[in-house]
Parts: sequence; C-alpha cells; structure tokens
Amino acid sequence: MSTICLLQEKHFLCFLCRDIFTNPVTIPCGHSYCLSCLSHYWGRHQVKYCPDCRRVFPDKPDLSVNRVLADVSEKYRKTRPQREPKEEMLIDVEQMIQDRLQKIERLKNSLASQKSSYLREVRESQKVFSELVSSMERTHKAVVFAIEEKQREEERRVETLVKELKQEIQQLRMHSDDADPLVPDLTDDIKQVIAPSEMMDWSRVTVETDPCVGLTRRALSDVLEKIKAEVNRLSKAELKRIQRYTVDINLSSKTAHPFLAVSDNRKQVRHTDKLQEVPDNPKRFDRVANVLAKECFNVGRFYWEVEVGEKIEWNLGVVRETVNRKGKFTVCPANGFWTVSLKAGGQYVANTSPVSVVALEHRPRKVGVYLDYTEGRVSFFCAESGVHIHTFTDKFTDRLHPFFSPGRLHGGKNAAPLMISTSFCNI
Repeated sequence: MSTICLLQEKHFLCFLCRDIFTNPVTIPCGHSYCLSCLSHYWGRHQVKYCPDCRRVFPDKPDLSVNRVLADVSEKYRKTRPQREPKEEMLIDVEQMIQDRLQKIERLKNSLASQKSSYLREVRESQKVFSELVSSMERTHKAVVFAIEEKQREEERRVETLVKELKQEIQQLRMHSDDADPLVPDLTDDIKQVIAPSEMMDWSRVTVETDPCVGLTRRALSDVLEKIKAEVNRLSKAELKRIQRYTVDINLSSKTAHPFLAVSDNRKQVRHTDKLQEVPDNPKRFDRVANVLAKECFNVGRFYWEVEVGEKIEWNLGVVRETVNRKGKFTVCPANGFWTVSLKAGGQYVANTSPVSVVALEHRPRKVGVYLDYTEGRVSFFCAESGVHIHTFTDKFTDRLHPFFSPGRLHGGKNAAPLMISTSFCNI
C-alpha cells in the first residue's frame, strides 16, 4: 500500500469544494485551494483574502499551480478507499454545518469583544471629560475670585486716595485767608501742616476703568494647554493601539520618477542629481519626484512608519491608484492626494486646498501613517512622541497606495533618503 494512503484525507481536500485538489495553488499564507475554486471565490469578493485564515493580500498573489501537491493529490485520488456517494455527500454537508456553527461562535465572540471595547471607550471618555469639566469649573472659580479680589484692592486703594485728598483739602483751607465757612471740616486730626508746593501732583493719579483686560482669556489659555496635554496623552494611547495594524510596505520602482533612486530592498528612496535610465510607463511619475508603494488597499486598517531624520523637505501620505502621474497637478484631496509635507523653510503643512499649517513643538524624525479605509481617515503621528500631526477625513472609493516624496536636494542638504521602518518603537 502506498504511504500516501496513510495520510488523513483532509490533507488532500480543498477548503472550498471539500473535494480532492484539482490544479492546486498555494497562496502566501500557506493554505492551498483548487485553482478554479479560489479564482471563483475571489471573483465574488472585492478584497483578496484567504478563505481559511482570512489574511488579506493587498496585491493578488500569483496563482501558479503547485505541481508537487497536484501530483500527490492525483495519486491519492487513484488510491483512496472508495466511498458511497451518499456517505461522501453527508460528510461534506456535515462539515459545512460545523464550519458555519464555528463561524457563528466566532462572530458572537467578536461582538462580545467589540462590546467590551465600546464600554471601555465610554468609560475613558466619561473620565476625560469629567476631569476637563471639573478643571474648567475650578478655573472659572479662580477667575471670579481674582476679579473680586482685584475689585477689593481697588476699593481699598481708592478709599486711601480719597482719605489723602481730604487731608490735603483741609490743609489747603488752613493756608487760605478766605476760608469758606460753608465748607465743613474734612478731618479733625491734622498732625502736620504741608505747604501747597509740597503736596502730591494728583493729575497723574488715575483709576483704571477696565482693570480685567485679558484675565478671562489668559485663564482659558491655561485650560487649552491642559486640553492639549490631554489630547497628546490620548494620542499616544491611540498610536499604541493602531500599531497592531502594521503592514509591510515596499516601494514600487516602476512608479518612481527618474530622479529617484529606490534601494534594492525597496525600503528606501532618495533624490539623485541625475536622471536614472528607466523605461517610461503609464504608472511612472514624470514631472514631480514621487514614488508609490506596490501595496494598495481598499478595505481595512493599515499602519506604517517612515524615517525622515533631519531632512528639510519631504511629502508623505496616500493617493488614489488612478491619480494623475503625468504633467502638472495640484496635490490635494480633490485630486486624490491625502498628504502632509515639510517645506524647505521648516513649515509643516497638510496639503488641503488651501493648505493648512500644522504647528509642531518638536521636529519628528519618524512619521507614522495610519489609514482606516472603511472610516475614511488618514492620520499622521510623530512616531517617537505619539503626538498627533493631522487627520484627513474623506470617503474613499478607489484603491489607495502609500505615497512618498523625499524632496529636492537643496545643494545636498536634503540628500538623505526616506526610509520605511521595519521595526517600531514603544512610546
């Protein structure tokens, strides 16, 4: 008896048709299917993923027949024990029932986990906003107290000034030969007599009628600083959560402008001082020094990091697969670009229309890019500190590619490459 017969039949069965493999193909996750079964399955699904482990493939894998598995499966087909057709049908149906029951359990477990996530987010938001409201109430009370204290101080000051004025009026009456008997004495306690020439110049003494200018604004600025600090804390926590969606990104040299040099490992790109000898094709940028990743996405969540180091100019983000790559165009969401840039003058901008200036306290050396295709968001983070840089919100309908531009050379000051990170730091 052949040793093939000693193996369990499940090793020779296609996950989709539950029959022995016919022209089997093996995809990158290691699972195998009949070529026709998988082609038909992917033809009914927009996203290409493994029907068994559900791993998503941004690019459709090469479906070449696994000749070794095909030969072994064919030998097993010829030597396997014969079964009654009805029994085989019952086994297939039973397996399908079991698969669906397991799927129901997985869906229920996922929903339970999702519910826990919702509750956790509600509790977190309640805590954060309660603390902010309490902080604002304390700040408001402090502002009111400061205003009232300032008012009391001014009342005491004016009371003192009035008392001094009354004393001087009394002393002036004493120097007057024609004292008006109708003017009453203002004080009965004159300890010394001061000559009129030695008295205070009251023309410079005033009472400010609007003493609280800027008081509320300064207090609100303090509140905004607290809010900013809380936003940064939440941003760090958010970045830790989205790093689990990290994907492997590789540059597509066939899209790179001729002035760009892509490394052999497809992880770095730099601007050169001369045109590369490359074939022209419809996918290559021919006017602006840009390059795309070969990966593209049309569902799900994805995250990658790019080292920008001390570069003085760069541009990062995502673009539509059908974006214009020839001639002159404007980089903005309406044209299929969702990107942020560092300009040569040191200014960070989000390439909206018109551009939005982004204020950053610290210069990022590594930028994290997060795409949530389904929710329509592209977010940028300083990967070292976790500080949020900018988020675009839109509705995506086309496949999206990661986008890179290392910027011009600027006399060699910007010659360092952009580098796609393969490891990620913990904040």
